[in-house]
Amino acid sequence: MIELQKEELIEATGGTNISASLLSTLVRGAELSFELGQAFGTAIRRLLSGSCCKI
Repeated sequence: MIELQKEELIEATGGTNISASLLSTLVRGAELSFELGQAFGTAIRRLLSGSCCKI
């Protein structure tokens, strides 16, 4: 294994950086997919049970 000098260690970069905006976007995406699933499930249930309003 190669040992790094102090100057090389200072310049080393890497890893992950999770920002608040990325986390917020992921949460919003999960909420949106959950709401879409609820809407489709409700629509399918109402169609199959025949409880749809006639327009």
